[in-house]
Amino acid sequence: MSIEVQNISKSFGRFKALRDVSLRVDSGELVALLGPSGSGKTTLLRIIAGLDAPDPGPNARVLLSDEDVADRSAGSRRVGFVFQHYALFRHMTVFENIAFGMRVRPRAERPDKAAIREKVTQLLRLIQLENLGSRYPSQLSGGQRQRVALARALAIEPRVLLLDEPFGALDARVRQDLRKWLRRLHEEIHVTSVFVTHDQEEALELANRVVVMNEGRIEQIGTPDEVFHQPTTEFVMKFLGNVNLFHGRVESGKAVFGPWRIQASGGASKEGAPARLFVRPHDLDILRESDGSPVAPAVVRRIQSAGPHVKVELEMQTGETLLVELTHERHKILQPEVGEQVLVSLRNVRIFTEDYAI
Repeated sequence: MSIEVQNISKSFGRFKALRDVSLRVDSGELVALLGPSGSGKTTLLRIIAGLDAPDPGPNARVLLSDEDVADRSAGSRRVGFVFQHYALFRHMTVFENIAFGMRVRPRAERPDKAAIREKVTQLLRLIQLENLGSRYPSQLSGGQRQRVALARALAIEPRVLLLDEPFGALDARVRQDLRKWLRRLHEEIHVTSVFVTHDQEEALELANRVVVMNEGRIEQIGTPDEVFHQPTTEFVMKFLGNVNLFHGRVESGKAVFGPWRIQASGGASKEGAPARLFVRPHDLDILRESDGSPVAPAVVRRIQSAGPHVKVELEMQTGETLLVELTHERHKILQPEVGEQVLVSLRNVRIFTEDYAI
């Protein structure tokens, strides 16, 4: 079951939540809508679900399996929707919460009691809560309640599954566990799924493809590897993880940032045009002696060794602060000290000017 939106815009008064958005999600994909608050990702999800209507337009369409459903109600689209705050019925048991969607179907479509019981039992086993069907939501942990909400969405056998910040209300450890669980679940059931998140790590870990949104537009669509390592806009580069930023200019076809001169292979800007170099902390290295590559002097100001990487804060001669991430093995070899003057070299960088990105 594929999902496709074409030329979708949505305004709330003067605020434009979506600006001519088009996107296709292929059958069986797990796609993340990633972006900051106000970027339009939840609005897009609600339009797919039928909970909101797009602004009228001659080319605006919402397609499920290539069938236009823009004029259909949310109930007729057979879309499973999981909310951030569970939206479980507090007065119902876990079993009854999961069964609810089946019990309220029109009489002609409603399964009998035995079929409902069998379906709920299967789903309780799927979400690994088979012994908790008689409990009430207040008797469950946050992670368990979210799994019940997901089972309730799956009970109606949805054509697509939509999740709006499904783990946003949970603590970090529970989120990690549920991410792994949801990925395994998706590999088992293969229902076409779209989930909204502002958590970069969550999107990169879970999704087949990531749709990065900003101010109602799609900035980039790609695999997690593509959007992280090959960002096509400055926004994507800055939004997906920590970056160091250097300002420079174009000279003789090269982007110049202090001692670093990088060939502008992606295009040509006019002489003297501003250029911006972005480099992630793990793509920098610290040296004591030059290895022949362009280096810049800096002074070590702070070292934080707790965590998977050692974070070293440096001060450049310009007064700018630079963050470098070293492996623990590299840190043991270097053993830098606060106040020591060192050299900084670049590995992978991304450069943007008014004409190109490299």
